[in-house]
Amino acid sequence: MLKLYQGRLSVCAVKVRLVLAEKGLDWEPINLNLRAGEQHKPEYLELNPNGVVPTLVHDGFVIIESSVIMQYVDDVFAQPPLQPREPRARVPMRLWMKRIDEYLHPASATLTYAMVHGPTMRKKSPAELTAYYAGVPNPITRARQRAAIEQGLESPDAAQALVFCRSAIADMERQLESQPWLAGESYSLADAAMTPYINRLTMLGLSNMWKGSHPHVTDWFGRILERPSFATAVDAFAAPADMQPYAGIETWAWEKARSILAAA
Repeated sequence: MLKLYQGRLSVCAVKVRLVLAEKGLDWEPINLNLRAGEQHKPEYLELNPNGVVPTLVHDGFVIIESSVIMQYVDDVFAQPPLQPREPRARVPMRLWMKRIDEYLHPASATLTYAMVHGPTMRKKSPAELTAYYAGVPNPITRARQRAAIEQGLESPDAAQALVFCRSAIADMERQLESQPWLAGESYSLADAAMTPYINRLTMLGLSNMWKGSHPHVTDWFGRILERPSFATAVDAFAAPADMQPYAGIETWAWEKARSILAAA
């Protein structure tokens, strides 16, 4: 039995759901309301002391951290394999996953809070905001969220986040010039890991970061969208109420982001 504690739009949960879908596995979703802070409740912190999603429970065994979960699932459920067979070929896959965890994930979170969650959070009372921040266990994450909520795209973290995304997209383009997938000739954990971040940039109205200028990234994402796993792991969980805050963002997002990148 596989149980996945998740948020429906959580990029880290999407990473894991893509792997589960590629493997054709049955699993039970346990949805947490991240905006309401359910991931910070004591009963969840007993499973995941970091207070983040996802958490996978496999026959009572608890695994945290999305990249670790992805590799665990690929190790335990061998078919189809989502890691290159040769150890040397696995190096670029792991480097992409490391880069995503260290740079693109915080960048994505910063941009999402700055552009989508910030306007909603700023409507809360000072007491409510204080309680929310107090519930974020990681002080670095707490400070980043506070800056994004209070300053929006004017936050210095937001400018750096856009630079990180631009750099990753440029490197993807170079990699994909000579091979169809990020780690070589076959779809791998690297592609599953990158998918939710490119998709989140699309949701944030920032797809012009690659459209018209990075044809190989455009082609890669087009092929990603055509995979059955995308419909199963992404589209099926995009509830209208969850998507509503992103509506209309494309009317202003790219022009603002482009001006920030021009000055970076």
